[in-house]
Parts: sequence; C-alpha cells; structure tokens
Amino acid sequence: MKKIEIWGDSLLKGIIFDEEKMKYKLLSENIALKNLNKFGNNIKNNAHFGMTAPKASKLMQDKLKKGFDCEIVAIEFGGNDCDYRWTEISDNPYKDHKPNTPLDVFKVCITDMVTTFRNLNIEPILINLPPLDANKYFTCITKGLNKKNILYWLGDVQRIYRHHECYNLCIMKLAQQLKCDLIDVREPFLKEPNTTRFLCEDGIHPNEAGYELMNRTFLDYVGSRVYSTKLTANADLTIKRSS
Repeated sequence: MKKIEIWGDSLLKGIIFDEEKMKYKLLSENIALKNLNKFGNNIKNNAHFGMTAPKASKLMQDKLKKGFDCEIVAIEFGGNDCDYRWTEISDNPYKDHKPNTPLDVFKVCITDMVTTFRNLNIEPILINLPPLDANKYFTCITKGLNKKNILYWLGDVQRIYRHHECYNLCIMKLAQQLKCDLIDVREPFLKEPNTTRFLCEDGIHPNEAGYELMNRTFLDYVGSRVYSTKLTANADLTIKRSS
C-alpha cells in the first residue's frame, strides 16, 4: 500500500466547463484518478479550483504542523499561476501587468515544496500542464471586457500559449534538476491530431475525453512503477538465494 497525497488545482480536482449551463462543474467521478486505487494506492486529493503554488505552499506549511501521513506527494500547479487579472488589463493595457505568480516566484515555490517533502522522507512527483487553446481561451477571458485593449497588451493571441508553455517548461526542468519523477500529461495531448477536441470551450480545462487521456497517462506511470518495483524485488530475491 502506498499513501499518496495530491496537491494541485482544478486539473486534478476534476473540473470541467459545462457548455450548456456556461459554468464550471465537478465531474461525477475524477476520471484522471479513478483507476489508481487498483494498484493498492490510498489517495487523498487536496486539489482545489483556482489554487496557485504560493497559496498551496501556505496550506502545506499549516498541515505540516499536524503531520503528513503519506509516502508520496504529487504536485501539480501552474495553470492559475501563469494567469493574469484580465479585468485590470482590459481597464489599463498600457501598464506592466504581472501574472498571479511570476515565473521566478513559481520556481522557488515548487523547489521549496520538493525540498520540504524530501526532508520528511516523502517522495515528491511533479505533474506538468496540458496544452491550452489560445484562441478559445482568449474568447473566454475577454467576454464582457475590452477585447481590443487586451489584444493590444498581449501583442498577439498566441502569446497566451507561449506564456503558459514557460510554466510547463519550468516544471519539466525542475523535475530534471531536482531529480524528481515527472508525470507528463502534456505529451499525449500534443500527439493527438486535434488537441482542441480534448479541451473544454474555455480552451484550458480538459473535457471528459481529455481526462481519459490523463487517466491513461497516470495508469501508465503507476504501472511502470509497479513493474519496476517487482523487477527490483525479484532481483533482490535472486541475490539472496544465490548467496
């Protein structure tokens, strides 16, 4: 049995955009995580809609005082961190606006999380970001706002994608630098001929088909871990028998 805690945002909470009611809702079951228990994992999901890395870091510190009862922590942030206050940009496109969590602050937050958990002998695993559809997301964020002002500040719509990609690359680089396992949920989306088919109309949240892609990625990762553990156990047994 492996006790796992998940810390993240709406991606791992299982939030999708309801196109009929034009609002966000929680999936009846989190498809991305539903089959993990088949591997004997006891999972506690601390993901929350709208969560950023600095907010989560504070919650983690509060919980540390009570104690973490787990062996593995999966960390997934960046989608809300890289977002902007679009109403402020709409009102004043000539100002130098900053994202919710500047990239340098985001990097420090994720690094601190990994270091903190390792000091507690808890294994951290990083999860990167699915791609977004810049055109759909632009349409979503500009509703009721001054679209021309926002576009003026952006320069071009695809800047949204490039900015989002910077946070994704940050996660992947940190996984390599800090020698953490990385669950790459982005690649399966990018391999699809039509990535947009797996995203909600807001352009950023996976739809149910997108969560199925993520589910397969999680299953592949856990399966490889289980297989690797079995190989190691068999190797140890062979050594003991031969000695």
